[in-house]
Formats: sequence, structure tokens, C-alpha cells
Amino acid sequence: MKKGMDPTAVQKMGQQTEEAGQNVQELFSRASSRVSELDWTGEDRDAFVQEFESTIGQLVQTVVQQTSEFASRAAENARQQINASS
Repeated sequence: MKKGMDPTAVQKMGQQTEEAGQNVQELFSRASSRVSELDWTGEDRDAFVQEFESTIGQLVQTVVQQTSEFASRAAENARQQINASS
């Protein structure tokens, strides 16, 4: 026996997923500030900071984008279920 979607639960899960992506962005921003403030000079430091910002930063942007898209799909699915049940 199949059970139908609970649109409210799906909407909430989508919102929580998007919030998680935003939290990842905030944590990255904090870490990036700490990395850039390291008391370290020279080419090794510059390369480390650049690698952190580009590699980790790109991954974070992917997470943020994907969680946002997932939340949008969840909201759309919930809307469609509400409309179908009306």
C-alpha cells in the first residue's frame, strides 16, 4: 500500500535543506577569514590561502546551489501535491 506525500513535511524538509546550505556558506566565510588572517608570510601562505579559497570555496558554492535547487524542487512537488489533492 502506498502512502501519499505530506506536503507540509516536504516543504519543511526543503527549507531545512536550504538552511543547511546557508549554514555551510556561513561556516566557510568564518573559516576563510581565519585562513586569511594567519600570521604567516610568503609564497607558501599565498598558495595555501588561494587553494583554500578556490578549492573549498567552489565546493561550498556547489553545496549552496544544490541545496537551493533541491529546496525549490521540494516546494514545487509540495505545491503540485496540494493542487492535486484539492
